[in-house]
Amino acid sequence: MLTALNSAQSQLLQQLRDIHPPEAVNWWPLATGWWIIIGLIALIALLLLIRFLLKRHHYRFVRFASAELHQLRKSDDPRWLAKSHNVMRRLGLCYVDEELAGSMNQQQWMQFLQDTQGQQLSNETIAVFVDLPYKPATASDDVDKDSVMRDIINWAEQLPEQVKEYTQRRQEEHHHV
Repeated sequence: MLTALNSAQSQLLQQLRDIHPPEAVNWWPLATGWWIIIGLIALIALLLLIRFLLKRHHYRFVRFASAELHQLRKSDDPRWLAKSHNVMRRLGLCYVDEELAGSMNQQQWMQFLQDTQGQQLSNETIAVFVDLPYKPATASDDVDKDSVMRDIINWAEQLPEQVKEYTQRRQEEHHHV
């Protein structure tokens, strides 16, 4: 009986085929899910690039003003304070509504500086600009040039963001009145 069982088992074993591994799965063409992920990554990258380019374009005036202010900081020009004030005015015209910025008198300009100063302009720096158009060129001799220029450059670099907040506040005030 044992031999009959062994012969039946050996016949069954002979009918078995060798184990064949499945075919290798190719990585190409990609499955639909991968195409969706690649498309989303490309879309996000494109949106980030567009945002970067728009922000860079929006800040171009800041770059020009900052370069001019850095030159004034290094120069020995006795009119550096008036010239830096002029750069600030021009930069303000680039980011604030032209009708508003173009018609500002000295008092309104000083209020604008206080409203857009954030943490950039110290009270000492703002005080330097009070009645600046009427001061002699030697008025800048008593001023700490490095400190004032550092404040002005920081103010200039933050102006676009500060103007957004300033404009929103003005619109809210205008709607409440």
